[in-house]
Amino acid sequence: FYDFKVEDFEIEGYEADDILGTIASYGEENNMEVLLLTGDRDYLQLASDKVTVRIPTTKQGNTETTDYTPEIIKEKFGIEPKQFIQIKGLMGDTSDNIPGVPGVGEKTAFSLITKYNNLDDIYAALEAGQELEGVKGKLKEKLETNKELAFMSRDLGTIFRKVPLEF
Repeated sequence: FYDFKVEDFEIEGYEADDILGTIASYGEENNMEVLLLTGDRDYLQLASDKVTVRIPTTKQGNTETTDYTPEIIKEKFGIEPKQFIQIKGLMGDTSDNIPGVPGVGEKTAFSLITKYNNLDDIYAALEAGQELEGVKGKLKEKLETNKELAFMSRDLGTIFRKVPLEF
């Protein structure tokens, strides 16, 4: 029997995502290199100069891994890691029961966040009556009608990083 010295953290009322987010933040604050191995793209919001997110994928029976740093995320997706929370607010995530804005998919969400940075800027512009490139007709109506749902979805998709853990 091997003892790998793996800690087990469990705190009632907190999800595993939040506990790992807190551990990643602790590592950052203490100048540690952190590697998160997960199949969940939600963790990309945690990537930083000190936190790398490794995501395995299986293609034709072969498993490959990709290490996501802020630079790779910017290159591959055109956004900063923290903007994944904004994407989630728009498109939701059925696997996490996060509704998003009905009818807004991944392509539209990435396009909007790439152009307008975040939900706050999108909705401030809409409320000020400004024309937003690519936002008209049905899309504009969906965004305006579902503002509260978008912000709630963003909040639900945010990994909490302040779980009261003792290290």
